[in-house]
Amino acid sequence: MKILRYLRDAAVFAPCYIALDWASYIDPVGPFNITPWNPQPALAIVWMMLGGLGHAPAVLATILLADIFVRHLPGGYAITGMTALVLAGGYAGIAWALKSFLRDTGLRSTRQLTIFASIVVAGSCVVGAGFIGVLNAAGLLAGTTFSNAWLRFWIGDAVGILVTAPLLFAASDAARRSALLALARRPEALLQAIVLAAAVRLIFEGFGSDPSRQFYLLFLPLIWIAVRFGMNGAIVATAIVQMGVVLGVHSDAGSALPVVELQALLVALTLTGLFLGVMVDQRQRAEEGLRQTLRLAAAGEMAGAIAHEVNQPLTAVTNYGRSAQMLFERDRTGPPQAREIIGKILAEAERAAEVLRRLRDFFRAGTTRLEEVRAEDLLSAARRMAESAVEGKGISLAVESPPEVPALFVDRLQVEVILRNLIANAVESVVGANRRGGNIRISMQRQDDRNVQIVVTDNGPGVSAANREGLFEPFVSGKSTGMGLGLAVSRAIAEAHGGSLEAATVSHGEFRLILPCVRNA
Repeated sequence: MKILRYLRDAAVFAPCYIALDWASYIDPVGPFNITPWNPQPALAIVWMMLGGLGHAPAVLATILLADIFVRHLPGGYAITGMTALVLAGGYAGIAWALKSFLRDTGLRSTRQLTIFASIVVAGSCVVGAGFIGVLNAAGLLAGTTFSNAWLRFWIGDAVGILVTAPLLFAASDAARRSALLALARRPEALLQAIVLAAAVRLIFEGFGSDPSRQFYLLFLPLIWIAVRFGMNGAIVATAIVQMGVVLGVHSDAGSALPVVELQALLVALTLTGLFLGVMVDQRQRAEEGLRQTLRLAAAGEMAGAIAHEVNQPLTAVTNYGRSAQMLFERDRTGPPQAREIIGKILAEAERAAEVLRRLRDFFRAGTTRLEEVRAEDLLSAARRMAESAVEGKGISLAVESPPEVPALFVDRLQVEVILRNLIANAVESVVGANRRGGNIRISMQRQDDRNVQIVVTDNGPGVSAANREGLFEPFVSGKSTGMGLGLAVSRAIAEAHGGSLEAATVSHGEFRLILPCVRNA
């Protein structure tokens, strides 16, 4: 199966790579036709970065095919094989460096973007030197100096990767892909794309002179787009500009244009747009984090007030229960079942009061009482809560855990609050969908050396990417009688433990809770 999947992916990759190589075949220099814009390396790098370096042989074979179909083997099979080996090895090295130092392909911070740009610029520089070095050693530069050929190749690869790779990263991420599709449907975004395309056409055809002198006009719409739509807008804007430059150079009027100068300006434009976009996104996340903190603070105040009000009747229930126990003990009358029931009432009342005190302390001071909790004990508690929740509703329940799951290091009562909320949401999702054969599954597995993952799954409707984060906002609820605090409080508790709580974007309901475990267990 792995071999078939490998061949399937290679069969999709190779035509796309060759098509990009053909589309970017403009203003070639020398017998090896060195072009100033090469987007196809981005496709190879992203494929090896996301799919693994095991794809390097397919990349090597595809580069050879591209040289045969696009450039017609200008140096013969031997030289073409050597240069293809240099390119495939170089692109694999860039993919390895990006995967090692860039943990998140979303490019969501200036640090991540700086790492990405630095690796791309430095890596394409080294690859270009190796490629041109092979040609120079074979005497195939045909009068072109090493420095000129190397500069053209370096700029071509660098700008192609800088513009194309972020777009491919976005296309491979479901949440960002959905955001890009939503962006394409906005009238303002359409207007911005039209203005940007018009600006590109203006600098190529409207002034009738060197377009590099009017290239600064593109910064105005780019800044507008990046400020309004952040990184997603910057990615699309730089791609539009790049395509405009390509079409302009491909036209008859573009035969005498300074292509290298234009591409150098495009590098500056691309980096400006990407950095501005990521800074806008960072600011928006910081503002949203502040709003979330304020909402949680309000939720904490409400939780404290609720705890104070509910604690009084709980205390009364406890006192009445103890009085009844004393009467039973004094008179020695009454059925033994009644004494047992009163004992259970007292235990549950004391437990509810303790949960309220813990939540109040958590919201007031972030207090957690961490202890070792066996995975089996936590799952047993989850099973009891789930069995009580699904009773009489025709929902099947499965609780699974592999034997090697270590003990967790958590506040048990607070984690049980999270599980109770997740189970209640799963039951409501299944019941609300009116589906026959409803089922809920609770599973636990070791995620890594430090964390355990608990997954609560149901066969109700899933959560869309657009609504995923809104689920965890305080006072936002999709239920007519809901307060919108359950998931907000649950995520706050998980993050206070150093873990996380996320809703998976799948066709069914699924929540993933990450919690710390006892190390070296």
